Amino acid sequence: MVKRVEESRMSRNGGQAIKVVVSLVGPQETSVQAHRPGTDGAAVSVRVGGSLIYIHDAETAATFRRAWESGVRQARSLPVQGDLTRVMPVSGLAEPAVMMEAAESPPAGARMERRPGHPSRLWMTLGRIGFDVHDHAAFHSTLAAFRRADRLAAKVFPPTPEQRACEQAARTAGRLFAPPGAAADRPTAGRPTAAVARPAAARPLPRARPAIGRAV
Repeated sequence: MVKRVEESRMSRNGGQAIKVVVSLVGPQETSVQAHRPGTDGAAVSVRVGGSLIYIHDAETAATFRRAWESGVRQARSLPVQGDLTRVMPVSGLAEPAVMMEAAESPPAGARMERRPGHPSRLWMTLGRIGFDVHDHAAFHSTLAAFRRADRLAAKVFPPTPEQRACEQAARTAGRLFAPPGAAADRPTAGRPTAAVARPAAARPLPRARPAIGRAV
């Protein structure tokens, strides 16, 4: 896995923007974990090799999952096997790692790059991390990780006040607009209910024996 870090500086007021490129070739080692579920500090982490992303809300998890899914059709044009020389270790250099905190649905998307004389490559952008995807296995193994993260997010993050209000409104509407006879049909504590006669159960038929004998 190879990463390139670019820095852009503002000339007047100063500043810095670090953009990381992570090259993916072949099936990726991924990990998806929950952290402090159900609390205000809840998070879901997605590790793809040496890149680690902490997701802090369910909307961001869904945004990243949708971004990867938007590249499914384009990924069909990728080579089956990418060039492993692109991710060979560099002599005298420890392999760098990158970590990003993500919330409030940062920009994310997919873009296919085709150049004459070069294999196709798919650029997946999540915030300031760009994944340079070179083959089918790299794409699908990473897509699977973000799908798991999206499913896990539904269990990890507590509902927002807006979600709680919507759920309460739905329950109230269900009671107000219930059919007129629904309340009368429900038995009330202390009110005698008439016994309902049930038809006698039919006598079970004798079980048929299988026609195939046991082999000896």
